Amino acid sequence: MLDFAKEKALWDNIRTSEDFARHREEILAKYKVSFEIEPSPHTVEEILSKDDHGKWARSLNQLQTSALLSLIYPDNEEYYNNLLKIVWSYCDTYTWAPLGHYNSYYNRTPDDYDIGLIDIFASSVAFSLAEIKNLFSDRFPQLIKDRITAELRRRTIEPFVNRKYFWEKHPNNWASVCAGGVGGVLMYEDPELYMRERERLDSAMQVYIDSYAEDGVCVEGAAYWGFGFGFFVSYAMLQRELTNGEYDWFKNPKVKKIATFIQKMLLQTNVVARFSDCNPSENYWIGLPHILRDIYGEEVEKLPKTAGTIIAYTHFNFSLRSLIYYKPEYTTDKVAEDVTYNMESTAYFTKRTKYYGFACKGGNNGESHNHNDVGSFILARNNKEILCDIGAGAYEDGYHTEKRYTFFHPSSFSHNLPFFDGVGQDGVRRENVMIDYNEKENSIYMDFTRGYGVDYLKKAERKFYFTDSTVTLNDKFTMTKESIITERFVSFIEPVVDGKNVILDDVTISPKDEIIPKITLERHKGHLSGTIDEVYCIDYILPTGKNEFTVDFITPKE
Repeated sequence: MLDFAKEKALWDNIRTSEDFARHREEILAKYKVSFEIEPSPHTVEEILSKDDHGKWARSLNQLQTSALLSLIYPDNEEYYNNLLKIVWSYCDTYTWAPLGHYNSYYNRTPDDYDIGLIDIFASSVAFSLAEIKNLFSDRFPQLIKDRITAELRRRTIEPFVNRKYFWEKHPNNWASVCAGGVGGVLMYEDPELYMRERERLDSAMQVYIDSYAEDGVCVEGAAYWGFGFGFFVSYAMLQRELTNGEYDWFKNPKVKKIATFIQKMLLQTNVVARFSDCNPSENYWIGLPHILRDIYGEEVEKLPKTAGTIIAYTHFNFSLRSLIYYKPEYTTDKVAEDVTYNMESTAYFTKRTKYYGFACKGGNNGESHNHNDVGSFILARNNKEILCDIGAGAYEDGYHTEKRYTFFHPSSFSHNLPFFDGVGQDGVRRENVMIDYNEKENSIYMDFTRGYGVDYLKKAERKFYFTDSTVTLNDKFTMTKESIITERFVSFIEPVVDGKNVILDDVTISPKDEIIPKITLERHKGHLSGTIDEVYCIDYILPTGKNEFTVDFITPKE
């Protein structure tokens, strides 16, 4: 399988063509950073110490960058020798799953070791090793190939065949990534066994596809679309090749709908609406829309060449396919303007004009990777988020538990939302909040009361009106008692206060009423990287008894 990926002419072109210059630079830059870090833990102290996702991501990065560079530069001994070292290190390492997943998903401790624990990282490592072994079959020493085979069999193949896993019926990216990784290993290592296990793996993939509503929106966020749907596409393409088209997921109308998701979330050339737990550096891997355009033609739009990435995801199958399926003619320098998408099933709405990009969401607060963000919105201008969704926080202890909303990032306090007497949305799943789009009036409306558990809040209504250069927000609240209502807007950009107005970059926030804003700076751990996210909170506190708020977001006409 993927026999064309072994052709010398393909890699000669990737190595020399100006079309791939950015790709080569990105891979090499990531390689240089990642090799400052020991690839995997070997001592008892390292193994038993508290693990973090970031360390595991860096190790996966070493594996993928050394493999990619060895393919692009086959005569470079440094890249090849490092690849051999890292492959052997992975074969030696204690576990392919981050130790944090032992406790979070399997209720185990590091000293309750389980060689057959398959999670999203272990499945990715296994898939990477199987694919690397296939691509380097003529170059690797027999010892390395035999060792990979043995480790794949004892860590992945035999455990999967002999056990059942929770993710087989888990309706989010875990079903796709784990089934896709295991399925990829079986297709490369033992195609006959794969065919015997195909229905079980396809069943897990169907669970993943069923987790989407009919509009194809990924409520886990744009980055998780690239992650979960990326593994699905890798698996589906290999399956189609192995079976000579007998099984073809891409004929499924819902799969086709999911394939168009990312183009609907693109707000400006380099800005993707990133609701839920997303990493700001990960929009999508650049090969994915190219593969999908090959399959579905012009229904998958051309995307900007700078919006996607090769290496931000730490998975070899993504970066490999971003090279071998990349087509310069499938990219564009600028996104189309005057476009509106109303995704009715999940209540997502996006709009692009010449002057701004806008996105908002309804939905509920029980979504996978949920943030308390029913009614929140994003405003983009000048290729940056002006009013933002800050994405995921650091995956610390408790982040995926009942303590989740005590963390700033997933709480409603990090979103463009009101709160009442200091109380925000409560993380309780209620009936979906839907969006009513009035095309003639060029407006949208939602009743987002159900995002809150405030007993004296009887109705919270939010309406947006659009012109080419201005977005107007109008909030109305029906209360049974007086409350201190705070309207919050968040931005990575330091605000300039001018009386009641606030200027962010060249966008002016101008409320109807004479209310002086309060500005605070929040600093919290960001997603995976260990850095601190700094976000400015712009609060307009309504006078007592005032239950309506109107504000214009004005972009200058060029």
